[in-house]
Amino acid sequence: MSADADKVTGVVESDRVGLLSAEDAAAAAVEVGIDPKYLTQPIWTMLLRRPKYARALYSVLTDLLFRNVLPERLRELLIMRIGWATNAEFEWAQHWKVAGQLGVPEADILAVRDWTASDRFDPADRAALRAADEVIAQGAISDETWAALGEHFGEEDLIELVAVLATWYSVSIMVRSLHVPLDEGMQSWPPHGTAPAGRRGD
Repeated sequence: MSADADKVTGVVESDRVGLLSAEDAAAAAVEVGIDPKYLTQPIWTMLLRRPKYARALYSVLTDLLFRNVLPERLRELLIMRIGWATNAEFEWAQHWKVAGQLGVPEADILAVRDWTASDRFDPADRAALRAADEVIAQGAISDETWAALGEHFGEEDLIELVAVLATWYSVSIMVRSLHVPLDEGMQSWPPHGTAPAGRRGD
């Protein structure tokens, strides 16, 4: 989900689940109590085929994006790491834009692709990125990594950190499985158009 509400003006297609028309998507959004202007991107015009789920996901994402306790930079680094490590083109492209709008340095974003070899991250960043990799690889954070996280984050922060990892990992599964298309005009794998090496697209 983008942190802004740019309107998609062109027709974007998916080869798995059809996108609702603008009119039908607006009606579905109103039905579940969301202003339609916030749900114009392809991911929402697809998910609004299941309006109550779209409303629930929208609520979770807006909470984590706009009522956050974690630093925005760290949240975006975690989302970008998940997008890269899982080969989620939509997630990477969407949050490349979001992170840039929030002022996250491009060098930091690109460094998450191989964060263990980078000197751009402090111990708190590195513990959080390791947690992201563990969630992707084994579905949970190890005791060792949890102890490292506890040196830098309080309990409320830790709950949000786990929520960010669980939420955007599930979004990665969703956008890859549903073949959610990029918004019109969005660049594939910015800034260079290169996907993770050696990974098969879904």
